Amino acid sequence: MTMTRRRWLQAGSAAVAATAGYTRGESGAGGPADVCVYGGTASGVMAAVAAAREGSRVVLVEPSRWLGGMTGGGLVHIDWGRREAVGGATATLLKDGLTDPEYRRLFTDLTAEHGIRVVKEHRLQSVERADGAIRSITLEHAPPDRFGCPAEQAAVRDAARIAARVFIDCSYEGDLMARAGVRYTFGRESMDEYGESLAGVRPALARYTIDPYVRPGDAASGLLPLLQDYVPGPLGSADKQTMGYGFRWKFSIKPDRLPIDAPADYDPRTFELYRRGFQSKANIIEGRRMRSLDTYEPAGGRIYSLGAGNLARALWAPTVYGCNADYPDGDYATRSQIWRFHQEFLRGVTHFLKTDPAAPADQRAKAESHGFEPGVFDDTGGWPHQMYVREARRMRAAYVLTQRDLEAGTSPDDPVGLASYGVDDWPYATHPLDGGVALQGGEFSMLYLTNRHRGIYAIPYRAIVPRREECTNLIVPVCCSASHIAMTSLRMEPVWMILGESAGIVAATAVTLERPVQDLDYATDIRPRLRAAGQRLDRPA
Repeated sequence: MTMTRRRWLQAGSAAVAATAGYTRGESGAGGPADVCVYGGTASGVMAAVAAAREGSRVVLVEPSRWLGGMTGGGLVHIDWGRREAVGGATATLLKDGLTDPEYRRLFTDLTAEHGIRVVKEHRLQSVERADGAIRSITLEHAPPDRFGCPAEQAAVRDAARIAARVFIDCSYEGDLMARAGVRYTFGRESMDEYGESLAGVRPALARYTIDPYVRPGDAASGLLPLLQDYVPGPLGSADKQTMGYGFRWKFSIKPDRLPIDAPADYDPRTFELYRRGFQSKANIIEGRRMRSLDTYEPAGGRIYSLGAGNLARALWAPTVYGCNADYPDGDYATRSQIWRFHQEFLRGVTHFLKTDPAAPADQRAKAESHGFEPGVFDDTGGWPHQMYVREARRMRAAYVLTQRDLEAGTSPDDPVGLASYGVDDWPYATHPLDGGVALQGGEFSMLYLTNRHRGIYAIPYRAIVPRREECTNLIVPVCCSASHIAMTSLRMEPVWMILGESAGIVAATAVTLERPVQDLDYATDIRPRLRAAGQRLDRPA
């Protein structure tokens, strides 16, 4: 461990008392915590540790059994953008080349070093509010299954209650924010709402010469499995579609690889879409690679572009685009079913490639020779414990980040972090179009990295706190206030970690000064503390 990292781990540890505020059962509130962080993502750990370093008593709630979210859950390739935009502890802790287990250990060590009470396998059940603030949250005990999939139903209701003075929602879903009555949205805004040229319904990323109907040419026979009954609106119009989710699987051809078992209820008809693609050598009749906004190239004719993935690529995330549309605002049972669908899809498509006569020989060989990488997710049989929720809810605060911010066309005077990644937007649906199959939307552009300020833009404090009339003691660094287009850029793990650390510092400051989070003075109460923590707040000229 480097001296810098050790110093960051140890700083302030002596001042951190054992956290109160965690009470099992329905009665008794216990001593209140100063700060409660909901969501043990990488951002959540950063928020909890930062608040503890400032002297606050902190409790961290994580619905799963693991800390770090996608950082340690399959996404160890760090999407930095411009490294000079990354400051604070994030710049110290993130290292190229660290493995998933190393990151999970690191996050666990951080919470232990700082005396943070970590409550795992509990998720939000209800929120108690009074006088415009959150007073406490009630949790239900809902352990994930042996493959890491969240439970549809809780094992124990009213399992714990946590009272705190300030709350931070670091979940990917924004559940605490939503339950607290804070305004939010999800899906895609129209081009007109914020004047964003990239917003709303986009052209198809690709169209394939595959008949989408059960009986070819007969729309009345219904759609093939894995297609959605989706009709795109006019270009630039709003909808409630959400970019595709997935897992970052870790595949291996080693002799000790972990098996990818066939689904118990495998039905070969599920993969008729892929079968037709292989049999007809389906070509893309319109397509573009996710490379830039102005470069359109044939994306290749393989049906794998539909999401079956290439099992030889260890970091690819095979998915069925559109299958997660109900996730952002869904209840726990709905989300569990979507999570499990992704797992069952990989089981099924792997078995399909191994056994179906339509599968090409080279793909059959890959499917037969690949399993899960041993030593990465051993406690879940090789299955990643975190689904890649690229975007869910987004808060609607006093400041909404938009494409204009990404283009460095704004100069907010209350920055709490910097970001710099380009637009990274995944498809939204796999659907019939003009007698074929299409992927709706999806853009990738590093265009903004060459724009003003080296493509670095500022995220203001006003974008991570709700409006005063909605909640006075909540900070939201992950599902922050942004348009969909802005979220496709700032959603990178380093950015959420930066915002989490800033949120933890601000929360502790609000506790110390006994003020609502909206009443803190940026120039005197926030900026000096963030600068002291090494956060980078000023863009290059």
